[in-house]
Order: sequence, then C-alpha cells, then structure tokens
Amino acid sequence: MKAKLLMVVLLFLLPGFLFAVGTQEKVEITGPVTIEFWHAMGGARIELIQGIVDSFMKENPDITVNVQFTGSYNDTLNKTKAAGKAGNAPHIFHLYDIGTLGMAYSGMITPIEDLTKWEKIDWDAFFSPVKNYYTIDGKHYSMPFNSSTPLLYYNKTFFGQAGLDPAKPPATFADVIAVSKKLKGSGLGLKAPITWNLHSWYFEQFHCLMDAPLVNNNNGRKGEFPTEVLFNREPGQKIVEWWTGMEKDGLFLDVGPGWANHRAAFGSGEVAMVMSSTSDVNQLTGLLAEKGWEMGTGFIPKPAGAKGGVAIGGGTLWITNGHPDEELLAALKLVKYISEDDAQMKWHKGTGYFAVRKTAMKKLEAGGWFRENPNFMTAFDQLLESPYSVNTSGALVGVFPELRSLVQTAIQKVYAGDMTVKEALDEAAAKTNVSIKEWNELNQ
Repeated sequence: MKAKLLMVVLLFLLPGFLFAVGTQEKVEITGPVTIEFWHAMGGARIELIQGIVDSFMKENPDITVNVQFTGSYNDTLNKTKAAGKAGNAPHIFHLYDIGTLGMAYSGMITPIEDLTKWEKIDWDAFFSPVKNYYTIDGKHYSMPFNSSTPLLYYNKTFFGQAGLDPAKPPATFADVIAVSKKLKGSGLGLKAPITWNLHSWYFEQFHCLMDAPLVNNNNGRKGEFPTEVLFNREPGQKIVEWWTGMEKDGLFLDVGPGWANHRAAFGSGEVAMVMSSTSDVNQLTGLLAEKGWEMGTGFIPKPAGAKGGVAIGGGTLWITNGHPDEELLAALKLVKYISEDDAQMKWHKGTGYFAVRKTAMKKLEAGGWFRENPNFMTAFDQLLESPYSVNTSGALVGVFPELRSLVQTAIQKVYAGDMTVKEALDEAAAKTNVSIKEWNELNQ
C-alpha cells in the first residue's frame, strides 16, 4: 500500500490539490495565523466544540480558528472536496470512520504523522482500538476525536415491572429473544420489546464480535486492498436471520434509518430496549428521567460462541494539504489539543463519546465520574474487553458508504419478504464487489 500511496500522491500534484506535507524540519508560528475547521457535530455539540476551540485560542493567541458546522459527515466531505478544487479547502475537516481508506488515497490530505516531526504526539496514550482503526500500514493518517461503540440501553423500571432482573441486561442473541418474549407478555403496552435504527453499523459490529472479516485480504488491513466482501457468508446470514426474525415475530420495532426514531421510541416507552451509540448516554438518560424511569446500559449482545469484540465508530479530524507550513503547524496544534485529556474529558461528559486517551479515562475514574455516572463506564469496559485482531480493528474499504447502503437495502428486502436472507445478502455482495473492483482500478 505504501507504494500505491506514493503513486496517488504524484497523481494529485495538480492545481487545487497541491500535495504539501511540510518541507521544513523545524517550523514555528511567528505571527498571526488563521485556520478553518469544519465539523459535522450539530445541536448542542456545536457550542461544546466552539468552547474547546475557544480554550485553544486563549492558550495560543497567535492562532485564530474559524469553526463551522457544515452538516452531516457526507455534507462536510462534499463541501471540503468542492473547496479543495477551488483552492480554498479548510485546514481541518471532520469525517466518519468508514471514510478512512478513501481519504488516505484521495490526494487531498496531509497525514498527521507527516507533521509530527514538528510536534510529537504520544500515540501510546491512545486506546489501541482507536489508534489502530485510523492507522494504515503502520502510519497514522488522522486524529481521533469522537469515538464511539454501540451499547444496549434498557429501561430498568420496565425490567422490574416485567419480573426481570434490572441489573442483568441480555448478553447474547438468545438472551435478547428470551427477554423480549417476557417483556412482550408483560402487559406494559410496548409496541415491541427492542429496536435500533436501520444501519449497517450494527451488522458490522456483530461481525467484529464474531471475529469475522467483512471483506477479504485481512479485512483490507494488511498491505492489499480488499477485492471482495465476505458479509454474505455464514456470520452475516446468522446476524440478519436473528435481526429480521425478531421483526417477523413482533419482538423488534422497525423504525427505519436515521438517528432519531429509535431514540424517541425508547424515550417514550414504546420499547424497553434500544441499541444505539455511546454518544447517546446523556440524551437517553435524560429522556427516561423525564418519565421517572431508570436507565441501564450493557454490552451489545453477542451471537453464540462469539469471541471477538467491538470496533470503534465515530469520526476523526483530517488535515488537508496545499497550505503554508505555519498554517499546517497551527492545524496540527489544534487537532492535538482536541485529542488531549482536558478537551476529551469535557467532550465525553457533554456527549457520551468516550475519551480517546487512556490517560483521560484514568483522570475521570480518579475524580469519581464513573462512580456517579456508571452508564458512562460501560463503553470503556466494552472497549477494553475487546481483543485485538484485524477484524476487531474494523474493515478498510474504499466504497464503504455504498457497502452500507446495499446492506441496509438487503435487510429491507428481507423485512418485506421479497428475498430470503441469503438471496438479499448475495445480491448486496455482488453489487458491492463491482464497486470495489472499480475503486481499486482507479487507485492502483
């Protein structure tokens, strides 16, 4: 892959995307520098990010940062690409985890590691699953920022009313079915016992739990691009059979895609359990507290015999190329600041995304945060118990967004009874493989 990356770099020595990685061994900021930072965190998180950046500027008075919320991850990426072609790309932009391989080969970024000759980064301080995901061939490409895993959230009050143990969330696929049947017959008036939004992320996470690759060539992580998906094999079929089987049996509420309906269903008491991101701890705790209900959290359920762990989701901060060295240094200083303990602790407390550094977690623990807020600890425990492998690191695929869309369509076809699980996954796999081949040919 290193040789391929060099070829891509040479191909992108074009106007609008001049590949500049910092030519001087030592660079200092000698006067006022202004940089642009575009991110994809909406709602209350806009002010939270601005507050972190304001603290950075107070400590670095020569650096001015113009912060913009630029919409979703896809919106932010598309706007960054357009700005880059016009010659005015933001210095820093925010992108989802699955964009890693595509961005590394885009010709528009400066790998973080290429700038650390100016200012060192202690990569050993980061949680291994976090830094591993954003590392290709041993090289760090972007700065971890908002990292998450999925959790199982459950209504402890409803569990108690249904005669279930409020301290014992279901741990396996079979447990979820058994608990759901008990909840369904409890007279609580639920629409269904459990839900989560239609998103391939859960499908991918269950593969990680089974230590099963999503794609070939070591999950795309060891020297070669993946050439085909493996998600239509036995692990993938087992996952979708369980998922859609619960929907057919009235144990699962289909709320469609997006990230609002499943939260609302849980918060209103339509369901007793929901799977969602760790970043929802604050929001879901508040929704249940408004109704006088107590919330619990657990690891996402495992298929029988699963020995793997979760992979991280969320996003990272990328630095674009084509900027003067002083501006690149200012961008490096900002992304480093955002990843450090104080900023990460503030971010964690305000959202539920877990801090990306082990040192930040230790400080939170020492300060009693987890004693007072045990549901915030679940994500850390789940992550720390996840063994390392190329599968639990998460797949690297150049056409990952399209892969997700096709998997989600496959699940919808099974819901509708239009296809069997195998037929739907085989169709999604065939279409994804065509796109993978086309992407690989463009990036050889």
